Amino acid sequence: MSTTESSPAETESQALLPIRSVSQITGVNPITLRAWERRYDLIRPTRTPAGHRLYSQTDIRTIQRIQELAESGMGFAQIASLLEQEGPDTGGSASESAPPLATQPHVSPPRSLLDRVMRAAIDLDPSELRTAEATALMWLTPEDYLREVLIEALAQLEARTAWPDRDLGLVWLAEYIKGRAEWVADAPGRPPGPVVVIDNLVPGRPFSAGGLRLFTALHDDQFHVRLLPTGLTEAQRTQMARRWGARAWIRLDTTRPEHPVRNAAGARVFWCELPLLEPENGNEAVDFMQRWRELVEKDIQHCREQVAEALGRPEPAPVRLTRH
Repeated sequence: MSTTESSPAETESQALLPIRSVSQITGVNPITLRAWERRYDLIRPTRTPAGHRLYSQTDIRTIQRIQELAESGMGFAQIASLLEQEGPDTGGSASESAPPLATQPHVSPPRSLLDRVMRAAIDLDPSELRTAEATALMWLTPEDYLREVLIEALAQLEARTAWPDRDLGLVWLAEYIKGRAEWVADAPGRPPGPVVVIDNLVPGRPFSAGGLRLFTALHDDQFHVRLLPTGLTEAQRTQMARRWGARAWIRLDTTRPEHPVRNAAGARVFWCELPLLEPENGNEAVDFMQRWRELVEKDIQHCREQVAEALGRPEPAPVRLTRH
């Protein structure tokens, strides 16, 4: 099968971003973006089947143009009229200053970054995953890409039952995300913090979305978080925790031992039972996500408070969970 080079319009159609990311790029808060759409019909983002807004590069340039005109003192009725005359993709100053788009190797149907990561996992397609990452990192910090796209994609895939090679796809994506989490943890310039290791002890399971959410929450608390490899013996895990100088060792399991140890390898040991819900069929995915978010938010917050108290750190802020 031959491949063709993407046209600029086709390339731009792939870079659909959620409202939170667009707010970060433009500096316009989500409430204002929704008002410009509902009250004045100034922007017309794409909607997912669930009703969530996704914005193209053309939408972003329109938002920047609206900012420019509003700052000059023009009213919104006049702005709407002028935008109608200019058309959707004019060469105004905001458009000229917009960042260039990443070049895509092939033409694919328009979809958001989140959907692209999920499709890459379903297809076990590393090329698509790398392409999605290159696009995402044009606009998002590595922390936000990890939290808002990768881990959220894993959570939504965990909520699905009817897709081929489900277990293989979840393991593949979870291992990829684990690598990106380690990259975030060891980013240069980050101030040193107490080392906290997270140990996944759930038999036959990779790190879940809940466990990786815990990583990002502790990272936000200024801990240096490390993820222990799965499949190690107890002696090997103890050796790694000691070599890393861990002060807290969080063990993820679905059941707490009858007599859990309190200290190991010079670290305080905590047992966190994060929920591993299993939807019964594809139609229950929405209910699954709601139940999962409620449970995992409470359990992550409890675990963070335990670690903060033991290490003498300030009380952590509420956990940040993406709402799609």
